[in-house]
Amino acid sequence: MQLVTLAAHQQLPAIYSFRENVEIAEEPWKRLALIAVVAFVLVVELLNYDISNNNITNAAFLGTVGMDWQVMGFGNFGSLGETDMMLRLALTGGFEVSDINNQITNAAFMGSVGLDWQVGGFGNFSSRGESDMILRNTSTGGLEVYDISNNQITGATFMGTVGLDWQIVGFGNFSSMPGETDMIMRNKTGSLEVYDISNNQITGASFLGFIRPELQIMGFGPFNGAGTSDMAVNIGFTGAFEVYDIANNQITGAAILGQVGLDWSPGGFAADPPTASTGSAGSTSQLVQAMAGFGGGSGAAESLNTAPLAAEASQQTFLTTPQHA
Repeated sequence: MQLVTLAAHQQLPAIYSFRENVEIAEEPWKRLALIAVVAFVLVVELLNYDISNNNITNAAFLGTVGMDWQVMGFGNFGSLGETDMMLRLALTGGFEVSDINNQITNAAFMGSVGLDWQVGGFGNFSSRGESDMILRNTSTGGLEVYDISNNQITGATFMGTVGLDWQIVGFGNFSSMPGETDMIMRNKTGSLEVYDISNNQITGASFLGFIRPELQIMGFGPFNGAGTSDMAVNIGFTGAFEVYDIANNQITGAAILGQVGLDWSPGGFAADPPTASTGSAGSTSQLVQAMAGFGGGSGAAESLNTAPLAAEASQQTFLTTPQHA
């Protein structure tokens, strides 16, 4: 597991930076790639950095994207075992996926969703080993999951509603159930709630506990060991990093990682993929854990024929018995 940090650069107007795992044929379990997105006046320039043994081993120019497109996240959307990029058009809510293999090899428009829906994150919510997408309604707190395969939205399911005082902070296999991508939410008091997700449904909810308001959640990853989904936090006024081990929907331990100067900010977390297929739930989860919770336009199913369900959420007990809306 690597912690990647960024320092402010006065000459390059970089406004986005994302790091994710990709399979490189020569070293499939030891290589990862950094995709840096650098903003200029009219376009966004995309650069891909291959990283091995803590060194940048190659850099490749991916292309440019108009400034009206925003990077939403990364996943195996093309079902080819690659790490692809999801973009969204800020004015219309349109989604486009770019297939990436050290260069953009294909682009596919997937459709548009209303701008009152925001991207929550990506993971194996359908339990099919896909990179699916969760969107949240900014007015109601409703959660909608989109199944994605072969660069197409293959289905949409409404999962329920959570109060707007709760925010999505990340995704991972917190339940320790093989293949799941679960969701953690946090409210203004610092309370943490985990939602187990399987087959596009919320199958359970557990209260994890409280973390102090000054602690900023940085991301999730296997900090305690392969196959785990632990939580890294930053104590903002000191620069110290702390990790919370999570298993079976419980916080099982905590450890101080160390301290970094306040002029450095985390850019993301990445780990070597597990020894499973790239499209597996575990690898999909690791690819997107650190990406969840960022802002951006998003959407839910205005035109898809799904049967929405609604569920009331209390302060600590969420998504109880679904009722028809």
